[in-house]
Amino acid sequence: MDEYLQETDPLLWRYWRRRIFLICWVTYALYYLGRVNLAVAIPEIRTQFHWSKASVGLIGSAFYWVYAIAQFINGQLGDLFSARKFIAIGLALSGLLNLLFGWQGTLWAMILLWGLNGWPQATGWGPMIKTLSRWFPPEQKGKITALFAPCYVAGNTLAWALGGWLIASAGWRFAFWIPGGILLLWTAIWYWGVRDSPEQIFRGETRQRHDRRSRLRLQQALLTLLRTPLFRWGAGTCFLSGMIKDGLTLWGPTYLIEKQGMDVTMAAAVAVIIPIAGALGAVTAGGLVHRLRGREWPVVGGLALLIVFSVLGLYWTGLLGWKRVALLMLTGAAFGSHGMNALLMTSLPLSLGPRGAVSSAAGTFDFASYVGGGLSVALVGALQDWQGWNAVYGWWSLVAFGIGLLALGERKREKTSK
Repeated sequence: MDEYLQETDPLLWRYWRRRIFLICWVTYALYYLGRVNLAVAIPEIRTQFHWSKASVGLIGSAFYWVYAIAQFINGQLGDLFSARKFIAIGLALSGLLNLLFGWQGTLWAMILLWGLNGWPQATGWGPMIKTLSRWFPPEQKGKITALFAPCYVAGNTLAWALGGWLIASAGWRFAFWIPGGILLLWTAIWYWGVRDSPEQIFRGETRQRHDRRSRLRLQQALLTLLRTPLFRWGAGTCFLSGMIKDGLTLWGPTYLIEKQGMDVTMAAAVAVIIPIAGALGAVTAGGLVHRLRGREWPVVGGLALLIVFSVLGLYWTGLLGWKRVALLMLTGAAFGSHGMNALLMTSLPLSLGPRGAVSSAAGTFDFASYVGGGLSVALVGALQDWQGWNAVYGWWSLVAFGIGLLALGERKREKTSK
């Protein structure tokens, strides 16, 4: 970080840091209004159109696949172009697609539109992490992880609470129309409120060069990342953790309706324990990494054990009929999977700030996470149709065990590299 800029006007510097952080925090939270609203609407959509879980799962799966591919591409574009403009375009397009989705009544139209929605939704994370890396130094990555990562969980909570209320009071279509309108309104606030870097405030630099040398430097940075064992480990772990995190996010309300006997309004309200627990997991994980001086694998390994314990607990509490304990186990699984995912997609990219590929790294991790999520959300629906929730518990346990093995492998690599 350029110390000259901080010394030019310390009060102005602190003001802009807080402003950038706050607007980024709220903006990424609001992205979720136009993303996870589908989870709350699924039971009502199934009831109205009499579709199977596997069929409805295709709507969510289309989103995750497009989102995953778009994260990989948009992450690299985010390193070349202005995050301020890039994110504004994404917010506006996602708002429009939500409005259109609310008018649909056929399965294939919903799959198409929700899949398309995955592209603008993927304009946020990588460019936003790049923006934060311009305003905050890498040594603060643990602190930034703890403070920033809960934003998406807060957005998830708001989206489910708002969606449940809208569905109960006006119907499932309003769970897409109202969030779409909010995203369109917030686009103007985002564009007015942020700047890509401190230089635009302190030195008046507003243009960003995108010449051939810039593209070559980005390609070199990407090749360096791919040769880094820590980067490869992070991508693999994000792939597996996304399978659990997104399975819980999409099918959490359905679980509460079917296994806990709740109606859609109560399920939407209670389901917020998933993102709230995830927020606590992200804060805890970020704090632990800060204490461990930037080492992520011990935290990931511990969270993987928590997920295995929690998912197996869901199985046994289901057999014994202990519904309140089952909610506690569900909370533990959300704490571990969301916390782990937020840690890897925030902490690791922020540490790459000086290498010039922050958005690309964040986009690649998000890509890996949502490839896993795209595979998992359809599979979870099919497993429920085939063998019920017990098959889902077994799948999630197996995935969490694989995450633990990867953490042990990173521990071994770290020891041999010293």
